[in-house]
Amino acid sequence: MADTSAGNPHAPTTAPQAAPELAPALAVSGLAKRYGGVEALAGVDLEVAEGELVGLLGPNGAGKSTLTKIACGLVRPTTGRATVCGAPAGSAPARAALGYLAELFRFPGWYSADEVLELHQRLAGSTGGPEERTRLLELVALADARNRRVEAMSKGMQQRLGVAQALVGGPRLLLLDEPTSALDPVGRRTVRELLEELRGRGVGVL
Repeated sequence: MADTSAGNPHAPTTAPQAAPELAPALAVSGLAKRYGGVEALAGVDLEVAEGELVGLLGPNGAGKSTLTKIACGLVRPTTGRATVCGAPAGSAPARAALGYLAELFRFPGWYSADEVLELHQRLAGSTGGPEERTRLLELVALADARNRRVEAMSKGMQQRLGVAQALVGGPRLLLLDEPTSALDPVGRRTVRELLEELRGRGVGVL
């Protein structure tokens, strides 16, 4: 059958479809958390887009760590909701989409940097193998320390290794709790430069 729409001003036209809008890497709405009589969070609204770097500022006890733990699904909010890439925080899809570095973490001292990443690949179900570990160690400037034991690393090196393990599996959202704590000025600058690079790669960072 011949196409009669060409040149016919009355022929129906199809409007171009807009590309689907990606859900924010992290979306928090009306979030509140109480521990008994203590109000840790009250009515928090926040969005972190992919490729956006957002920092939380506040004194100790302001609820920064609580917010991070809720986003990870480690703590349930009293009211409100949090989603990671459109999935409810704590759900399997949300956990698969994020990487997390706690404020206080410790890797086994007898593990090498490579073994730490291999362990977290297994925990995350990553199939990246040695190639992924090499890429991550290069990203955090630890390629030369691949076989060095954690106990022989400086605090700054361990912090960068922590960021590398949070990136196992290629998360779209990176949650870092006090990533520059206890670091000297040089170490802080290194971590900040790394976060800027991750933002440029499209990773949302909180």
